[in-house]
Amino acid sequence: MKLLLFEFKKIFFSKRFLYIMLLLIIGIALLFARNVTFQSYIEKEEKEQIANQTKASQANSRVHRIALENSPEDEEQLKLQKMNSEIRDQLYELNGIASSDDWQRKLTLQNEIFANTLVYKNEGGDFPLSEKEIHTSTTLNEKLLKEGIAPEHDIYSVAMPNFMKQIVDLYIHFGAFVLLILVIGESMSGEYENHSINQLFTQPLKKTWIVTSKFWSSVLLYVIMTGTVLLSAGLIGLLFGEKGTFNYPMLIEKNNAIEFITISSYMTKGILLVSVAILMVITLYFLYSLLFKQTLATLAVVLLTLAGGYFLSNFVTWGPFSWFNPFANLLPGDMILQQNDQMWYQAIPITLATSIVLYILAAWKINTSKIV
Repeated sequence: MKLLLFEFKKIFFSKRFLYIMLLLIIGIALLFARNVTFQSYIEKEEKEQIANQTKASQANSRVHRIALENSPEDEEQLKLQKMNSEIRDQLYELNGIASSDDWQRKLTLQNEIFANTLVYKNEGGDFPLSEKEIHTSTTLNEKLLKEGIAPEHDIYSVAMPNFMKQIVDLYIHFGAFVLLILVIGESMSGEYENHSINQLFTQPLKKTWIVTSKFWSSVLLYVIMTGTVLLSAGLIGLLFGEKGTFNYPMLIEKNNAIEFITISSYMTKGILLVSVAILMVITLYFLYSLLFKQTLATLAVVLLTLAGGYFLSNFVTWGPFSWFNPFANLLPGDMILQQNDQMWYQAIPITLATSIVLYILAAWKINTSKIV
């Protein structure tokens, strides 16, 4: 226990850890400030989308008019012209209320446009919206209307739960791994480089306790980092943003069908998956530290291993492979959002098992190490 506290305090009270935490909080605050300044861009983006769809409808109108001038009795063109005119009128109406706060009317009108557009395309008309876009947008709008939840921008939302989700996304997609490596980057290899490991070898303790204490101190530091991320994002969003709701729906694909999970469920599962992966990364780092005994070499091989695992996970798309791929949790967002041939939790057992094996190898390696 004393060795664990010593290892923990050595990093926790270091200037490096303090600066990293400070920069982390400042980075979160700057991201929120960016979201605030981009609020006007959200409305501009919405109007541009409406304008582009309106231009497409106007172009279709000219096509139908020319076709009818050549063949006035063409019933198919008459039908398409009527459908297109209705879509164009609805787009004019949507543009007129784009700046209003009546989000229910906007979502309802959007869904009416999507429905008419889908019929128009099925009848042979052309429109710059795919059937998948129409289906997913309609489904999400219907869910928001049913739950009575105002829509939020995916990237620039200032609602506290949505902003926290944005920060968690950045954190679980390599952010946690980068921060942890920066924090523990010299925990073992650095002691070999400056020969301070010899002092530990001469102490009346088992060599395996060195690995154990460093492992659990790293886990505690990761917990503190994660808590700092969540607390900072939550407080900044709460004090300066909008209330929002953690029940905000997110679309996922499960068994080739669209389903919903809440933001709170997504963040919980994302943190769980990345935490399991972090355990493996910690044990991997200590094993490589004992093998290479140099910080730069150790970090390089760790990063190469993670990069290889990342590309392996992208290359092999066979769903059941996740049961045997300890690197699958390097992509927690994909594991949660894309569950067509796999379940989000599939890689947890193999990742934990790999962590145990790596720990055993690290303990064996340090037991066979000699004073350098």
